[in-house]
Amino acid sequence: MQHLESLFDRALDAVVGMDDQGRITAWNGAAEAIFGWSRAEALGRLMSDVIVPPQHRDAHAKGLAHYNRTGIGPVLETKVRITALHRSGREFPVELSIFPMQADDGSHCFYAFIRSLAAEEAHRREQELRAREADILLRVAQKLLEDISVEAFTRFCLDEVCSVAGLDAGHLFFVRGAGGQSVLLPSGIWYIGDARFAPVVEASRECRFTMGEGLPGRAWQAGDLVVQRDLAADAHFARRRSFREVGLTRGMALPVHQSGEVHAVLELYGTEASRFDAALLQLVRTVGTQVGIAIRRKQGAEQREMLRREVVHRVNNSLAVASSIFRSCVRTAGSVEELSEAYLNRVQAIGHANRLSLEDAQQGVPLDRLIREAIGLLPEVGAITVPDLIIDSDRVMPLSLILNELATNGLKYGGLGTEADLTISGRVCVDTGDLCLTWRERLHVPRQSAPTLSERIGFGSQLLRSMVEGRLGGTFEREIDAAGFRFELRVPLGRICTGAVMPGEAADPIS
Repeated sequence: MQHLESLFDRALDAVVGMDDQGRITAWNGAAEAIFGWSRAEALGRLMSDVIVPPQHRDAHAKGLAHYNRTGIGPVLETKVRITALHRSGREFPVELSIFPMQADDGSHCFYAFIRSLAAEEAHRREQELRAREADILLRVAQKLLEDISVEAFTRFCLDEVCSVAGLDAGHLFFVRGAGGQSVLLPSGIWYIGDARFAPVVEASRECRFTMGEGLPGRAWQAGDLVVQRDLAADAHFARRRSFREVGLTRGMALPVHQSGEVHAVLELYGTEASRFDAALLQLVRTVGTQVGIAIRRKQGAEQREMLRREVVHRVNNSLAVASSIFRSCVRTAGSVEELSEAYLNRVQAIGHANRLSLEDAQQGVPLDRLIREAIGLLPEVGAITVPDLIIDSDRVMPLSLILNELATNGLKYGGLGTEADLTISGRVCVDTGDLCLTWRERLHVPRQSAPTLSERIGFGSQLLRSMVEGRLGGTFEREIDAAGFRFELRVPLGRICTGAVMPGEAADPIS
């Protein structure tokens, strides 16, 4: 018998004995390691209280009673896969074989040989995660080849990442600005797994984070995945109230790198039921990084296509504008020399506006200067009254392109400088936090009837919509009436001016 006990104690699998009352009578060293209870603690206790999970205890009791009455047990002397309970309360898979025996006093007793399948299960899950990871990367690569917008592609990527990670919400912040003036701004591109989580979209709409600020800002600063398992306890998480109300309690943020720089930050959120284990976090890090690179490539391809189309459009417009300017100069010049000087000056203005919009956007530009240089191709400009604002460097080009397009159309269709006058006014709307710019062309002689806007539809209109809505996150209205043409642009002040503060407000972080 001593040899048998020594053999059991040296066994690699747990050996557990139980009497006919369900109390533990044997507990070897492997059982101590697997279940976390020492032999002294386990002996004499009910088996159901020590290693049987709550959902299996009723079946365990009924099976024991049935065997004691009939001597029949359907799970005896066979291998069974089931879950067991660790001392910590953690449930894990096991394989067990139970053998009935007769004790010296004639009563029934049982010995179980139990092998933990936790390592095997972890390996299986790891293989599944790797397969899902490879599958998602393949789908992202295939989607990258499709002719869809950056917004649609980014939303697809968020859907894939959140789906594979079992998360409930995902969003992308873009890094905007240069150097110490750069900030994280919301893209407005979300994955929302359930309608009840939708309020966090509105709560995030006006957020902007500097490096190190908030969960996205900390990931930006760290250059690596940052995890917050209790958002409500994080005093630096500005949106914790809104997230707590809808049940999003866990979050993580992952920087998107390209050429050694962070260009965006993915933020992903889940509930108490969401997995945040090490394997899942590694999956998010791997997939998220590759998704980030793909998003940057898609952005680059779209920007190159936009630039190509803009170059073609700008060349055509430049020829049309040059012809319009020449005709205007011919009508007003008194001599060839005067014609030459006036015409060359205006052609140079076209080149200067192009340079400002496409090349000189390394630093922020005062709004007044940006307007004047962007519309320098116009022969005459009326009053320009706008707020004293510095436009972020990465917003100079889209805003300049909008103004240049309006000036071009004004020459081509509106007769600016000969038949109509131009005024540009701007104001900051305190109630909405928007910059409102109004472009107004007034005809010297009103038309008998107002034309429609159809004459202005084309790539120029596509360019305006792309710049206003896509690049500036704003809206615009256009109207042609008998008196002329009006264009009104509304852009969130925070999207075009770093550190912009509303009149009467202090520059405090969003809370």
